[in-house]
Amino acid sequence: MKLLAAAALCAVLLVVLDQTEARRRGRLFQALRRRVQNGIQRGRGRSGDSSRSSSSLRMRLRKRVQKPNIIFIMADDLGWNDVGFHNDLVQTPHLNWLARNGIELTDVHAQPLCSPSRASLMSGKYASNTGLQQLVVLGQSKSCLPLEHKLWPEYMKERGYTTKMVGKWHLGSCDRGCLPTHRGFDEFKGILENQAGYYNWSDLGVMNRVVGEQPSIENIGTHLTLQHQMDVVEMIQAHTGKRSPLFMYISPLAVHQPLEVTNEMFNRHPFLDESDANESLRRKFLGLVGAFDDLVGATIRALRTSRLFENSIVIFTSDNGGPSADLDFPAPFPFISVGNNYPLRGGKSSFYEGGTRSPTIYFNPKLPRRVRGSKRNFLMHISDWLPTTVEMADPTYKPVALDGVSQRRNLGAFYKPVRKYAVRSESLIGLTDYTEPRLVSDCSDADAAYRWRDWKLIYGKVATAALPDKAGLWIKPVENQNVRSISGDSCMKPGPHGTMVARCLFNLRDDPLEQRDLFNSRPDIVRRLLGKIDYYKRESAQPVYKNPVIDSSITVTTLGPYTVPRFDFCNPSIDFPLLPRNPVCNS
Repeated sequence: MKLLAAAALCAVLLVVLDQTEARRRGRLFQALRRRVQNGIQRGRGRSGDSSRSSSSLRMRLRKRVQKPNIIFIMADDLGWNDVGFHNDLVQTPHLNWLARNGIELTDVHAQPLCSPSRASLMSGKYASNTGLQQLVVLGQSKSCLPLEHKLWPEYMKERGYTTKMVGKWHLGSCDRGCLPTHRGFDEFKGILENQAGYYNWSDLGVMNRVVGEQPSIENIGTHLTLQHQMDVVEMIQAHTGKRSPLFMYISPLAVHQPLEVTNEMFNRHPFLDESDANESLRRKFLGLVGAFDDLVGATIRALRTSRLFENSIVIFTSDNGGPSADLDFPAPFPFISVGNNYPLRGGKSSFYEGGTRSPTIYFNPKLPRRVRGSKRNFLMHISDWLPTTVEMADPTYKPVALDGVSQRRNLGAFYKPVRKYAVRSESLIGLTDYTEPRLVSDCSDADAAYRWRDWKLIYGKVATAALPDKAGLWIKPVENQNVRSISGDSCMKPGPHGTMVARCLFNLRDDPLEQRDLFNSRPDIVRRLLGKIDYYKRESAQPVYKNPVIDSSITVTTLGPYTVPRFDFCNPSIDFPLLPRNPVCNS
């Protein structure tokens, strides 16, 4: 009883301290503002010391309330076990430094694939509400994140930010209005499609690198990750001395396939035997991981040399889990199982934890020492980053018509683990349909996952690329086969029509590795979570997925000897309007 009383007293004291600190900062701000105003009044009609004094006070006030630079770095296909702060054999010194000096967020969920994650991130909405919930945007297709959505950089520009992007866009480019520079970014350098060769910068024969709105072959032949790194450093250095805060979105292609690396990258993990096929592939993949880590290090150094570091928030995450098992996607979706999410279950394209739970770090140089290197396990969805960072820039901001919620309070100095569900207690992890490409999903069961506090429901359709058993295994890392083997209940069960369907319920507090299926033993929880899934099905947008245009003469042009994309072969109002789910599905 004494221990319980002491714990309760500590909780009360923390709340009081939190409120006291907030009031202290508010009083300090008001006092500074009054001093500036009084200084201006006294200085009217005078010169010399009074003018300099009021100017000094304005500078002090500006410094106190200066908006932070927001630097958001997202890897592509980087798994839970592909970082050094989870796997000692992986060389990521710069990410490890961020983890030691920041806060690791251990329950952050993206989507299972690239485009849905990026759509959710940029819009602040669940992917099923964006139109890009199905598969990914393919090059030379009439598909794009519908233009009705207001995107993250547009919110930041409204608050005085300079907005820049380097890396992979993957939200459509068939119309010029789809390009990053038409969706809120002042500057863009990177690739527009789902992938590209790291040396020829091409996908399906089309050179993919764009600067602003123009294809660029400058430096072609340079490894793309190194080019991304040079672009990041150049953009940060160009912001030196600017009055506006900087919002920068860095999303390199790495560590997405193809597995093309320099000799230096390949030799970073020499303990992997290049004569062994599996170890050689893993070695190449970890070479890309090392190149991504170098980019992170270069970003931090550029912020320091440009004198932006002390006022910069740096966020690192991944767009989905690592591809840890070969999948059933039809061409052109080949995946080699080179990523790793151990000990989590599954990987890229699945709704198991290994497919959506992203390694994530929040770094702020102003964090108190006592919280640096800590971990926080509050529930977070990738859509939350938009309202979180906008509120950091503008504390008066209140999200409207978004699925994302601001996690700013959970990232503060006075976070309390006992209140980890206070901001977000539930989340639609994802809702999609992988069975076949179609313009409008039919009304049958789709692949879905939903979280309510510690409970997680996976509710899938026929055995698809999203949830087959081979994508629901616990895969050991190639570099360490001595770790313990993990097994558990299958989620695939006979369905009502003789097909296999995915039905699983997990309690992640008691079963964080998703080994014990409680679907049949807790029908009450199943009904509650399935009701939520049904609600989001009814409210979802029609998918805008399209196959590539067969006639490439309307989708590409030439730049010297290179084939490059065109940005004028679709009609947004016809090809990808934002429409509600087919009403027939709700009858």
